[in-house]
Amino acid sequence: MSRKIELSLAPELRVRIMQRLQEMPGVASVTLQVGASVSPPGDVVSIDATNEAALAILGMLDEAGVFEEGSVTLGEPTAIIAPRHLQELDRQGNEAAWEEMGEQLRRDTNVTRNFLLLMGTSGAVAAFGLVSDTLHIVLGAMLIAPGFEPLLRVLFGIMGHRHAAGAGLRSSLAGYLAMAAGAAAALPLALLLQGRAAADLPGLHWAGYWSSVQASGIAVSLVAGVAGATIVSARLTVFATGVMVALALVPSMALVGVGLASGNPGLALGGLLRWGVEVLCVLLAGGTVLALKRRFLHHRRVFD
Repeated sequence: MSRKIELSLAPELRVRIMQRLQEMPGVASVTLQVGASVSPPGDVVSIDATNEAALAILGMLDEAGVFEEGSVTLGEPTAIIAPRHLQELDRQGNEAAWEEMGEQLRRDTNVTRNFLLLMGTSGAVAAFGLVSDTLHIVLGAMLIAPGFEPLLRVLFGIMGHRHAAGAGLRSSLAGYLAMAAGAAAALPLALLLQGRAAADLPGLHWAGYWSSVQASGIAVSLVAGVAGATIVSARLTVFATGVMVALALVPSMALVGVGLASGNPGLALGGLLRWGVEVLCVLLAGGTVLALKRRFLHHRRVFD
């Protein structure tokens, strides 16, 4: 994915940056507007570049101190038409900048009414699926919940993004509490519609599956954690729902709410244990991917 980078910086800093830009491959165009920036005061430089060039430019800007003294905005043009750079454009990758990952995580996981409503309704749908012992309904609940990224945001903050760790922790706690509450609230209606009693729940197939820990489930969750972190690092939000289907975060937390609301503490405890294992898998596998990318692709002084 190509990038448009807009810089607002002091004239003396702009001179050094312009010299470096002219030597970098993958830069399709550079536009200068002298004195156009009001805050911070200075010049405006606009750059159209390939994905790889954009990552290199960000590293160069960090070394030059632009992040401390100026302002940087990242965007994506619909297309760059530059025949001289056609080969570089055709072969560019889709690795997101570290700051772009942070923006996506903020957008998808800040504790807003919409975020809490999605998590709560996901729990409610999961409760209907668990009580009816119907797999596709539980899968639908997994597709609703934005439950992977809050956990990844905690690690993202620890590795170097201001305030993100605390925000991720708040999103995880608030979101999964809303999910458990949604499941608990939907349970009476689900039992009524299915003609089941609360005592029947521990004997249901899918309730038993998602309230137990198995080696195969751990292996799948570890692989899903790697996939999820890779999806986030490429900003492929549309595919993140597939990760939630591979993980058991939604049904296990829904079982916590269902177990507590139905007077089955053993079911709730089993769901909580399974959920905790899933979280550890996400943190371990997803964190490994982020740590490697942070170390080799996105090392910046501004985060150290």
